[in-house]
Amino acid sequence: MHLPKSWSEIDVFQYKEVRDLYSIEEVFSREIEILSALGDINSEDIEDLDIEEVTVMLADIKYINSEPSKNFKRQLDDYHYKPLEKLSIGEYIDLEFYFSKDYNKHIGHIASILYRQKSTNKWGVTIYEPYAFSPRDRHELFDEYKINDIYGIIPEFIAFRENFMDTYGNLFHDESDSKDEDDKPTTSQESKDLQLKKSEMKWGWERLIYSLCNEDLTKFEEVTNLPLIMTFNMLAMKKELNI
Repeated sequence: MHLPKSWSEIDVFQYKEVRDLYSIEEVFSREIEILSALGDINSEDIEDLDIEEVTVMLADIKYINSEPSKNFKRQLDDYHYKPLEKLSIGEYIDLEFYFSKDYNKHIGHIASILYRQKSTNKWGVTIYEPYAFSPRDRHELFDEYKINDIYGIIPEFIAFRENFMDTYGNLFHDESDSKDEDDKPTTSQESKDLQLKKSEMKWGWERLIYSLCNEDLTKFEEVTNLPLIMTFNMLAMKKELNI
């Protein structure tokens, strides 16, 4: 049975399959299923092998307990990595959604948002493909690329998001009104206030877009296509100047 010697031999589809198998609680069963996925062999055939042989095979794939390479390719055939500082509001919100669910499982969806076709206009300005598609319709395009080609977009976005939330987090909720997490409401009104704050945080993005639309939902697409950084710079200015 041939087993990949490193992450560099494993494609995105296999990576998602392996990471999904980590949900198996029983260690030996999980290891057998991972060997089966990587070696493309029936798990029952692996169980029939001597334990010494299985132990050697597990030692050969110990790299799966570490992350793939964080150095990713900026171009995959006709698709080009879109710099995070050029994200629109809608693109960022969708990335937030897939990261909150399980970025390993949804790495293809994430790549669909960040890798786009591009062209250059007659003035030499780079134009990226409009975000007029659903990642659900495109994520399988990335299944055959090696995981080392794209995994680095994960830590790249996580670092970007941390910086973004440090800079603009107060625009989603008023930190001055926040209470210690251990504080418990003592009155009916405090309970209502706490529930309201939880709801405001839950619907933070929707409230923000609704506000930017001036409560006119026909402008939803126009708002979600706004540049993320420019929009939040303007919102931060308005809050600081109280305008």
